[in-house]
Amino acid sequence: MTHTASVTDHAENHTYHQPTDQTPTSLQEPPMFDDPISSNELLEAAREYARAVALAKDTAAAAREADIRLTEADIAAVIAINNEWEANLNNEQGPPRREMGFVAAVNTPRDPDDLAAVARVAEFAKLNYQQLRAVAMSADLAATSASQAAEAAERHLLDIARTPATGLVDQPAEAPTATDQIEATV
Repeated sequence: MTHTASVTDHAENHTYHQPTDQTPTSLQEPPMFDDPISSNELLEAAREYARAVALAKDTAAAAREADIRLTEADIAAVIAINNEWEANLNNEQGPPRREMGFVAAVNTPRDPDDLAAVARVAEFAKLNYQQLRAVAMSADLAATSASQAAEAAERHLLDIARTPATGLVDQPAEAPTATDQIEATV
């Protein structure tokens, strides 16, 4: 539809352009927002989308925190493993080392109890790393699931917003909730 205008000359010699019709039909909002059922459905979809986005944001933050803790544990494990490695190398060395010009031996753990303690610290560091790795993997999975749920809720919201109130032929499937998405992946 085209937009036409009429021109009217007034006594004061001012020219006014008055539209002869309203906004073109193709740009008008669908009448669905006058329908209380459609409005409620749209509001509920918007609320579900907001909940899904909030959950996705929270789980992404938790995943980032878990990744930070995992990196810290990884550093601690590497340090403990290096200490164990160094203690074992020093133990295999033979008689105590003496630095040039000094009579005293270099202080390295040579006692089997000391080596066992260093090895135990390294094993606990490895265990802690693996435990935090499992937590980080779980947090990443939850964040991915929450993001997918937010995307599904967004698609559902947009489908509802695009669907006219009358003459529904293919109604969009109900979007899974954020909780459903997370439960499905866990």
